[in-house]
Amino acid sequence: MKLKKNKFVIFYVFNIFLLIVLLLLAIPLSKYLTKINFGDNEFVTNQKVINPDAKSSKIIDREMQINFLAKVDDKLQWDFKTLKQNITVKVGENNIIKYEGKNLSDKIVTSTANFNVFPESISPYLVKIECFCFTEQILGPGESKIFTMLFFLDPSLDLDENLKDLKELVFTYEFSEYKS
Repeated sequence: MKLKKNKFVIFYVFNIFLLIVLLLLAIPLSKYLTKINFGDNEFVTNQKVINPDAKSSKIIDREMQINFLAKVDDKLQWDFKTLKQNITVKVGENNIIKYEGKNLSDKIVTSTANFNVFPESISPYLVKIECFCFTEQILGPGESKIFTMLFFLDPSLDLDENLKDLKELVFTYEFSEYKS
């Protein structure tokens, strides 16, 4: 009987000791793990490319052709399209693009828009001032809505040697149903 009690005490003492060690290591371990970059935060990492002194409202004499694509997830009963297929913009100039969405279902639907840009290397220079992708969108049965995006391309992209020959971009938005 005494041997059973000893095993029981040893088991609980060991577990308490283990919890104390884990608690003491939790903060240094979490700090270490947050410093590891697995490539999934490339946009933030690429922000270092931008010359902060070059950020301005200056419009430079460089034009870009931007093509717009609109997609809807297969499970979402929406019609979603861009009102302009493409535009030519000057770098540094504010631009607005409009999309139209319509709920084709007989229920209220909450959705979110995911954004992609091609080539991805332009991401640090794309500044979205206002975008429907920042918030959830709610449409009632049969309801239509115009969605807007206000953006500009930062003039410092002209300093990036890798983008010197870039003349065409593709912006893609895909709506999918929001599940809370």
